[in-house]
Amino acid sequence: MQHAYRIVVASSPELLPQGGDLWDSGVVESTAASVLYAGQPLVAGLRCYWAVSVWTSKGEGQASEPSFWEMGPLSEQDWDGTWLAAESDADQLARQVPPIWLAGEIGPDASREFNVTWVITQAGPVRLIVATKGVLQRIAVDGKVLPVEPWSVIAFGGPPAYTFDLKLEAGPHEITAVVAQRPHPLSLSEVAIAAHLTDSVVPSIDLSADRWQTRAGQDAAWRPAASAAEQTDFPWPPGPARLLRRTFDVPAGLVRACVHVAALGGCVLRLNGTRVGDAELQGEPADYRVHVPYRTYDVTAQLTEGKNAIGALIGDGFYASYLAPTGRYSFGAAPRRLRIALVMQFADGSTRQVTGDHDWTGRSAHLLRSEIYAGEHWDLRQEPIGWDSPDFDDADWDPVGAAEAPAGPLVAALAPPVRAIVSVAPVSLRLVGTSRYLIDFGQNFAGRVRVRISGEAGQTITVRHSEILDDEGELDVSNLRIANATDTYVLRDDQTTVVEPSFTYHGFRYAEVTGPAQLNMTDVVGVVLSSDLPQTGRFETSDPIIQRLWENTLWSQRSNFVGIPTDCPQRDERLGWTGDAQVFWDTASYNMDVAAFTRSFAREMRGAQEVNGAFPMWAPQAALWHPLAGSPLPGWADAGVELPYVAYLHTADRTIVDENWDAMTAYLDGILASNPDGVWRNGRGLDLGDWLSFDAVEPMDETTPRDLIGTAMLARSLDRMAVMANWTDRHAEAARWRNEADTVAAAFGRTFVQDDGTVGNGSHTSYILALRLGLVPELLREKAGALLAANVRSRGTMLTTGFLGTPLALDALADVGEVELAYSLLLRREYPSWGYMIERGATTIWERWNGDTADIAMNSFNHYALGAVCAFLYRRVAGIEPLEPGFARFSIAPLTDARLTSASGGYDSVRGRIESSWERDSDQTVHTLRIPVGSEAEVRLPGRVIDTTTLAYDRATGVSTGLLGSGTYHFKTRVS
Repeated sequence: MQHAYRIVVASSPELLPQGGDLWDSGVVESTAASVLYAGQPLVAGLRCYWAVSVWTSKGEGQASEPSFWEMGPLSEQDWDGTWLAAESDADQLARQVPPIWLAGEIGPDASREFNVTWVITQAGPVRLIVATKGVLQRIAVDGKVLPVEPWSVIAFGGPPAYTFDLKLEAGPHEITAVVAQRPHPLSLSEVAIAAHLTDSVVPSIDLSADRWQTRAGQDAAWRPAASAAEQTDFPWPPGPARLLRRTFDVPAGLVRACVHVAALGGCVLRLNGTRVGDAELQGEPADYRVHVPYRTYDVTAQLTEGKNAIGALIGDGFYASYLAPTGRYSFGAAPRRLRIALVMQFADGSTRQVTGDHDWTGRSAHLLRSEIYAGEHWDLRQEPIGWDSPDFDDADWDPVGAAEAPAGPLVAALAPPVRAIVSVAPVSLRLVGTSRYLIDFGQNFAGRVRVRISGEAGQTITVRHSEILDDEGELDVSNLRIANATDTYVLRDDQTTVVEPSFTYHGFRYAEVTGPAQLNMTDVVGVVLSSDLPQTGRFETSDPIIQRLWENTLWSQRSNFVGIPTDCPQRDERLGWTGDAQVFWDTASYNMDVAAFTRSFAREMRGAQEVNGAFPMWAPQAALWHPLAGSPLPGWADAGVELPYVAYLHTADRTIVDENWDAMTAYLDGILASNPDGVWRNGRGLDLGDWLSFDAVEPMDETTPRDLIGTAMLARSLDRMAVMANWTDRHAEAARWRNEADTVAAAFGRTFVQDDGTVGNGSHTSYILALRLGLVPELLREKAGALLAANVRSRGTMLTTGFLGTPLALDALADVGEVELAYSLLLRREYPSWGYMIERGATTIWERWNGDTADIAMNSFNHYALGAVCAFLYRRVAGIEPLEPGFARFSIAPLTDARLTSASGGYDSVRGRIESSWERDSDQTVHTLRIPVGSEAEVRLPGRVIDTTTLAYDRATGVSTGLLGSGTYHFKTRVS
């Protein structure tokens, strides 16, 4: 065991042996594995070297080799230069006269007609951009109907803006449009339209409100249109990306160089012809009105003495792309922007910066459209070869202007970036016709397709994506809603070219490549994109279905941990739903090191927190899309407490608690103020209940009493607060929160638990929440557990739970001694079950138990929520469960079952590797345990231990127990 430590921090390695000039903790008697810096104030650009010494029962170990961290910019004052605008002159002019929204109530046919006239002075091209609130049913110019690409009314967000490129003669012209009400459940009593016009003479034609007319039905009279009461931003359609560049000189004596970069939009940075870093999809999702994350890259090796060039490709990215349900530019207005600071340090101690200034030039890129959901369109013929090299001639490029700073301050990104973490090779490639290829990667994932193409100049290559195939063996994109998920490339020449998107990603297993005359399997690669979080857990078992369940869950976590924890990677959603995260975070924290990722997402949740303390339904959240969305949603808003709790339990890094303490307090105070009797009846927001439970006919059906669910969630969050307060030495607050938790728990028992042990309306989720969260009075637990087990068996050993009940179901049964029943559910193959998904070819977790037959409007095949059961595999099958933060003390208590011959779990804790495995051998079970230095394990093995006194056998319980320190242990047990 560790008995003491000493940490030394210095501004140079040479000062470390002398005790450092920044911090010397001294010798601290402690077993802590996570320690906060407590030295001198640190400034931007400072490189801090550190080393640690540890004392154990075997004496003092030698000091570690020095390591270092470097301080980035800490405030706006640490950034020179300004934001650069990534837009054309035409875009800038168009934005200066924003379109006006015209509104009107719907008529008898649930639609409204709008009309406007204008005059052009010179024949030529005209661009018309139209946006609606409601469905654009029909649009005509001078009586000629224009083609409108169908928009799916089941889309989660509103319709996109439509762009029409026309050729018109000089003279008067007329636009007539019909806008229809969107069908239930997102219908509006009125609809609206806004339009932007430009021609070869006027960059923004006057379409002010007094020029519009409207009517409700063709038999009604035209009358002047009225401006909409709410003039929201116009959803400009996606346009070409921009190339920005400048040159600069590097004097002799360069020692170190790093570049800090932030973007409102997608950004790929290049230096002297090579890419900077390997981060993808930058900048990541954030509420840029609250904060703008920046990242830092070491570019010392990419610079040379003399003339250098830095360049950036700026696309729409997360900032400017369509975002459900609020549209484009949801977190701030155009234009796309770049902020950069290239800091160089020289041998003489001097520094120099290259920043946003008047020396930058720009032009439209060969990336003509980049949009997260729609995909990308590249015309490689338009690429200026060598645009990122020092000697490139940019005399005909445009000056780049300064842009207004966003509302949010620049802050360092907290989590590892999104990267290409692995490649997937196709398992089959099928030629259809002469130049269309259907590819099966054998695995559903989030990412992109990289294709090596041999074609002709001007040839178009199209890549489409889907999770499933239809009955004809073609791509089935019906569950993507309005996510077009299509990438196209126009080839530059007849040379072999490798093509791949930059600022988009898709969720898919299958791809269709159209265009090449010949394509081999070796020409195609699936590139998996995910936040680059180290994998910390592994699980192996003898049952192939359970093994595949764990693997599918890991794939769904990879697919949905993309900057934020999304609900799905394929359709027009991909939002950071807090309920999905809340139920999954226990599993997520076993699978991967999510500590920094948790801090990052918690920052987004705080940024979207309401004044009443409510955490959002998803984060980042651009606007309240529903009147009830400003109140806390039970099971979703609780993520604001649950995620910090789980993260601290796994890591013992109190930063996550400290950063969120005030926000968690405000959240719980808000609920308690509205529900003084301890039952959460009031202010439950857009209450989804036990979402997608098996018994629900419609998703919003109340299969479990919603006030029961809310009260159970409140009780758990209050309990978590009391525990976290004790962990972080907030003892007065701990007493307060413990009292609140006890009050709510008692109220739950009085209100929802009957004397015969019945809980709520008798639904599985009623029992599971009450039992697992300790809300059933002790004298009634056995009765309640028996009623739950009997009901599960009466349904054919089947669960009826949804999003909130499923993650806790198997634990609740195991807690009341129904281990065999829990295993039966885990091993079940019939619908509904995890095995049902897998036997039907699932390689990731489905959103619904019946994903293969469910409504396509909400039918994701890559949704991690139901995979939350994998925490049970770690905690109860392998038996590894933390009892104190950072696994300082944990239990190893596997629950075995005769239907499994073996199981093995491993977890890389902050203190080291933990392992627990068991294998049946005839009438005995062989256990192997590994406990890291600095930890203690409370061991409980089923059966009597053979040939050892290390563990004591308890005949009453039938288990062998003991407290073990670090080391590797082997035991054999036999059930008496």
